[in-house]
Amino acid sequence: MNARKKRDRGRLPSWKIFFLVFLLAGGAGGLLVRAYYLQVVRHDFFLSKFSRQNRLAVEIRPERGEILDVNGNKLAISLETQSIYVQPHRVKNKKRAARRLARALGLPYRRVYRRLTSKKYFQWLKRDVLPKQVAAVRRAKIKGVGFISERRRFYPNRELAGQLLGFVGVDSRGLEGLELQYDRYLRGRKNVIFLDRDARRRMLDLSGKASPVNIRGKTVVLTIDRNIQHVVDQELARAVTGSRAKRGLALVLDVNSGAIRAMSQYPFFNPNSFTSSSSRVWRNRAVVDLIEPGSTFKVFTVAAALEKGVVKPGDRFYCEEGEYRVGRRTIHDTHEYDELTVAEIIKYSSNIGCSKVAARLGRQSFYRFLRRCGFGEPTGVDFPGEKAGILRDWRRWRDIDFCNISFGQGVAVTPLQLAAAYAALANGGHRVRPYLVEKVVDGSGWEVYRHQHASPGERVLSPRVARQVLAMLQKVVEDDGTAPAARIPGYQVAGKTGTAQKYDFQQKKYSRSNYLASFIGFIPGDRVRGSMLIYVLVDEPRTSIYGGVVAAPAFRHIGQRVLAYLNVEPSSRIQVAGAAGEREPVVKKGCKVINRAVQVKNQLAKNIMPDFAGRSVREVFSYFGTLPGPVVIHGSGRITRQKPGPGQQLLAGNRLEFYLSAEN
Repeated sequence: MNARKKRDRGRLPSWKIFFLVFLLAGGAGGLLVRAYYLQVVRHDFFLSKFSRQNRLAVEIRPERGEILDVNGNKLAISLETQSIYVQPHRVKNKKRAARRLARALGLPYRRVYRRLTSKKYFQWLKRDVLPKQVAAVRRAKIKGVGFISERRRFYPNRELAGQLLGFVGVDSRGLEGLELQYDRYLRGRKNVIFLDRDARRRMLDLSGKASPVNIRGKTVVLTIDRNIQHVVDQELARAVTGSRAKRGLALVLDVNSGAIRAMSQYPFFNPNSFTSSSSRVWRNRAVVDLIEPGSTFKVFTVAAALEKGVVKPGDRFYCEEGEYRVGRRTIHDTHEYDELTVAEIIKYSSNIGCSKVAARLGRQSFYRFLRRCGFGEPTGVDFPGEKAGILRDWRRWRDIDFCNISFGQGVAVTPLQLAAAYAALANGGHRVRPYLVEKVVDGSGWEVYRHQHASPGERVLSPRVARQVLAMLQKVVEDDGTAPAARIPGYQVAGKTGTAQKYDFQQKKYSRSNYLASFIGFIPGDRVRGSMLIYVLVDEPRTSIYGGVVAAPAFRHIGQRVLAYLNVEPSSRIQVAGAAGEREPVVKKGCKVINRAVQVKNQLAKNIMPDFAGRSVREVFSYFGTLPGPVVIHGSGRITRQKPGPGQQLLAGNRLEFYLSAEN
């Protein structure tokens, strides 16, 4: 009995065993629940925390989409480049490494040394490194220095349409121009690579790591035609430098659709190296700058009066012999005109005549017509920073203000706004909205955006009045008009000169030496695009202040080359075979009679230069369906010498020169 009690005394009670088992089971269950909570329920939280603590996210520039012209030519692309980084904690001899890297990368020693001695675990040394610099750094074999592939924006045509395209920043975001306007489409998806760190939070070696997966932005297709843009760039530069002007701009617009085929500005700038130019050069002045339109505005005064029915094209106005008193101010004309018809007021660009036409129209009617034309509000073009212009309410016009506005002073417009309003004169009276982007396409070829070609816009004026004004503008380029230099032989040209005084804000009056010389007009287009508007504006020319002298020749040169590019045949309504009543001479060859005109045409068909000696320039141009290149005429009268010479081969882009002497 005693022995049994002794055995029972050394054994644990059963309830204690059960309690211990319960504790062990409960603890194990708790651990399992906790493990499930940590590994399953809070998995994402702790994984992200681990990543933040042990991985560093480095953002890599995404690849932007391409910008193409209307024919698919590349205007902006992204090229693969190498960017160089450093892990400072892994660089041993920092001074020696800094000297070698500074020499290889062309960077200041102190800047490189600061990067190598930084307490950060990752530092960019230089991005978008030149291949020869990459090779030099690789040869240096510095531990802790590595390379990552990125994409850099590149503009293969350099200065062509620079102000229009704009540029991007170091983070590949659009900063100016269309790059900014369509950044949401062009910018690719953000790329991030994760760099691992050890227990001491130091970066591990990145050598051999793959480049990030690239997701490119969408492709933007413009209305711009690279070939037309190139022509406009060349001729604008020649007009500005030839007149010793401060700057200039030019644009080509489809009058039916509003599509902008070219928009140029001189001085040019290269968006590949935009930091070397100032913001004054980056600015697209055709859209964001305000100008006083001067005499180019007179057509709207006449059009408004014709539309209201208060004048007819043949009505005559007394033009005060060149001086017209309005209150305490005097309005002047460049010549002393007596009586002029409404058509002649446009042809000879009379300020006084326009003032009197406007007086018949009335202020309120004139103001409402100008608003219908789009003045005083943005055109809605897809370009950042467009200005609305300035057109004060008619109730605030004094008598002199009313007169000044009638001939383009006291009102401010953008060049594009003026061009859009002019388009209605050539398309039958409909307002157009200019635009620059035709469509946006993703990587699969799907269109994610396309410009909506709406039915004809708001009617600004009747087709009858549009035809009447267009006929007046055709007289401007006649021999006794203000712009005979704008005439293109064989083609119907219509347009208007502008010579506007610039306002001097320091002197608070109009300048007597600084002017805007301009010409805006129309040429026939091809069957697809229809009529084209060309606007040339030269700012502060020094050789002459008149638009008919400075801007009209540039219009002609652009028009000739664009017509040749579009392969537009001369108009059959214009007599181009010589003076009225003049018969083509014939040449006898044996017993065969050969018409001289046929002989010339046969030579041109074979791209051989005929002999034009003794002929007028008008006759010469009648034979060319499309001109091979620019034309230069020396002197007046009949042709005595020519380049290329008779029998020489004619090539595309050939410069034609004709030397003339006066007829006896």
